[in-house]
Amino acid sequence: MTRKRFYDEHGNEIRSRPRKPIYKKWWLWMIVVLGVTFGIIEFYTFGSKDEIVDEPKDLEVRGETDKEETRVKDPEIERPENEIVENQTYTYEDFKGTYVVFEGEPYNSPIISNILVLGDDDYRTFNRWDYDMTSIIQDKHIDENTLEIDVDSDENEAWGSHSESGTEQFELRFDGDQKVLYHQDTEDFIYYPMSDKELQENYKQSEIDYARIIMTLRGVPSLDFWEAFSSEYDGDKPVIGVTYNNKGDFIPHTIDEGDVEYPEDVTNIYLKNKTRRDEISYTYSSVEDGYIRVYPIPLNHALKTGEEVIDDAKEQYIKPFEPYEVADFIGNVEFDEE
Repeated sequence: MTRKRFYDEHGNEIRSRPRKPIYKKWWLWMIVVLGVTFGIIEFYTFGSKDEIVDEPKDLEVRGETDKEETRVKDPEIERPENEIVENQTYTYEDFKGTYVVFEGEPYNSPIISNILVLGDDDYRTFNRWDYDMTSIIQDKHIDENTLEIDVDSDENEAWGSHSESGTEQFELRFDGDQKVLYHQDTEDFIYYPMSDKELQENYKQSEIDYARIIMTLRGVPSLDFWEAFSSEYDGDKPVIGVTYNNKGDFIPHTIDEGDVEYPEDVTNIYLKNKTRRDEISYTYSSVEDGYIRVYPIPLNHALKTGEEVIDDAKEQYIKPFEPYEVADFIGNVEFDEE
């Protein structure tokens, strides 16, 4: 058997098979190929992710910046009064409604006597003292933010006619973001809209409820009442106290005080100013559908037993009242919930 001969790279015979250079080994090239392949995949994968993530971040920052700028800009600079008027087309629906004048801060003070109503077909002005006049609207003309109405020339026996010329003119403007109305004959007054919408947006629901309950049970306070109260208390407002009793609490001020419990949770509202305390003093529970259950309060104390107080409790429907009446009541008092 012939022995296999091996030679080196120079042609000299050697005893064993020569080793291949490492760069000629198959496994090395397999590692190189796999490394390059995975490197390319990794590059495209992470490169795409970076591109996808960066775009939303950029947009989000821009969006937040825009919002901040919108919030901090002065509304008068953002949309000047004249620009608003010129760029908006008004209809009679924009003018229609009830408008009031406040003594001080709008929606946070009493309403003075001037109230103006632009109805579907009539125009009314009144002051809640003695003046109340309504005219039929015969025609309407709107030019940008100005409304002119033609009213009938029939004279009221007590107050004459609304206008000697037979026309009334109104202008819509903005006090910040708040729409307001100006009347040609009373330009010193700013008229603010007063509807259920304004009532809900500018007053606490609990205070709206208290005002309606007191006015239902006692009547709408006249302007004379507020004048008398202000005079008696050197300009101080009436303070309406609000307290609560839970079901199971003993009914106070009865012949058998401490023996009979309230069968349900009740609310007590009363006038805290001492000398007039008994003028407003009610205990009630909420029923449903605009009703409350009113418990009698012994004005002279100890005139009823606890059972009589429960038996004499009556359900009472609470009137909604005109929004300006509710707003004026809230503006004239302070509420103190304990």
